Amino acid sequence: MTKLSIITPTYNAEKFIEKNINSVISQGIKDIEHIIVDSISSDRTIDIVNKYKDHFSKIIVEKDNGIYDAMNKGIIASKGDLIGILNADDYYNDQVLSLVLHNYELSSKKDVVIYGDMFNEFEQNKVLSIGNLTNSAFESGQFQINHPTVFVSKKLYERIGFFNLNYETGADREFFLRAYHNKANFIKIDKPIATFSLGGFTSTYSLQLIIRRTKEEYKILRNYYSRSYALKKSLIQLYRVTRNYFFYKIYGSKIFLKTRINFLKKK
Repeated sequence: MTKLSIITPTYNAEKFIEKNINSVISQGIKDIEHIIVDSISSDRTIDIVNKYKDHFSKIIVEKDNGIYDAMNKGIIASKGDLIGILNADDYYNDQVLSLVLHNYELSSKKDVVIYGDMFNEFEQNKVLSIGNLTNSAFESGQFQINHPTVFVSKKLYERIGFFNLNYETGADREFFLRAYHNKANFIKIDKPIATFSLGGFTSTYSLQLIIRRTKEEYKILRNYYSRSYALKKSLIQLYRVTRNYFFYKIYGSKIFLKTRINFLKKK
């Protein structure tokens, strides 16, 4: 029987973590392990986690070098054949993990990446984000990663390595580009697998972060695409994120996130 591992990195996630945990429990999967990797939260995160301690196979509480380091720690600790990563403020939609396992069982079970669509959510408003990790999407550079929906076989991690900690915010993009160039088998489930909460780690804006993200994006893309393409895409990202930053600073996070989700609905 296939064993499924779910890794949840946490840091001061008391507002969200219980919904995350219950979304895993409610799937009703027997052969599953859920691993918490907490970067020494100063709020009630671990108190809440301990309420469900019988659910978790492992609770790791120690300082890390960022979210991707926490993910790597979870991958190393996991014993599953297939591994999903669900950040603390995100959650799985109803009855999806059985579908993920079914698709895995139908696959070659080697070097597999299973993924799907997801909802972006803010204050009960949701909009669908379409995942696209097809060959044509990778070749054109138009790939779309919905990380909470992605499940990677342990064998693929063992063959090509984990998340590269040289990248602060783009290590997942680099990993899936690496997986594609190492002939991983990408399988899409045509169903929203998870719900992503706007306003978390990847929705944070600062000028310093924008500069680092732009440099990272160029470096990652330059490893897999032409110099001109990498520069073009990086500049487009710089414009988009800088625009969002000034909107965020002028109007505040709540108005910004409401406007953002309404914009996504119209796309």
